[in-house]
Amino acid sequence: MTCNQGITRHAIACMATVAISCMASGANATEPQNWQGLYGGLAIGGLHGASDLDSEANRSDYFSSQSDVDQLRPGLQKKIDGFSATGSGLLGYDYRHGNMLYGIEADLTLMNYSQTSNAGPVTFTSSPTVDFSTHTTIKTNFAFGVRPKIGYVFDNWMIHAAAGPSIGQFKYDFRYVDTNDSGQANSFEETNWALGVSSNIGASYNLGDGWSLRGDYVFSYYPEIINENQDFERFADLAAASFAGSFRHKADFQSHNVRFGLIRQF
Repeated sequence: MTCNQGITRHAIACMATVAISCMASGANATEPQNWQGLYGGLAIGGLHGASDLDSEANRSDYFSSQSDVDQLRPGLQKKIDGFSATGSGLLGYDYRHGNMLYGIEADLTLMNYSQTSNAGPVTFTSSPTVDFSTHTTIKTNFAFGVRPKIGYVFDNWMIHAAAGPSIGQFKYDFRYVDTNDSGQANSFEETNWALGVSSNIGASYNLGDGWSLRGDYVFSYYPEIINENQDFERFADLAAASFAGSFRHKADFQSHNVRFGLIRQF
């Protein structure tokens, strides 16, 4: 189990305990909750993120044979996934009509997601004296989403669903190393803003006095967090002349965030 997994599971367990305690203490509350108006709150949870890499080495002076490109492909198209703890700030407005609820909500989620895929060393079949390896890292620290919302109220409960645009910042870090050119690495780094979509379902329980406890699930998808070409030059077998090569870097990102929060209606 990784450190992030341990933190995530501990955070969810703690929040679940708090949720049960709060529900038990609020079970006899008689103050009604109208679920209407401006509200804000904080939530913590655990996120599982994943990227499907779709990068490719291009045929070039340096990668001169199709077998070179084919050997590089598995390492450039591996799946990267992992866990991170999250913290979210929420702000929204709801309008109630009978048992139905309509509103809009914005949230800012902070995380420390950083995962790396390593491939190699592998020996080129076209150059038996040359070994290569690739290393790809994807990092993200926050996401911001705005989602129109619809809900339904009954007894002390409110359930809801929402969907809308989301924006996140992602850092992509790639290194290619082979035993040519004295083993020097070719590095490529890019930090991009990416536009995606997010959806949310959840349930809230009235604790009284304008407070409610919420549990929800947020799915976010960014179809393109990187789509860039990397050109480089390397010496082959320490020859006097350099040879040009290039990679095409592409990746998406999706996340599943389960969280528990405390909400205050103003």
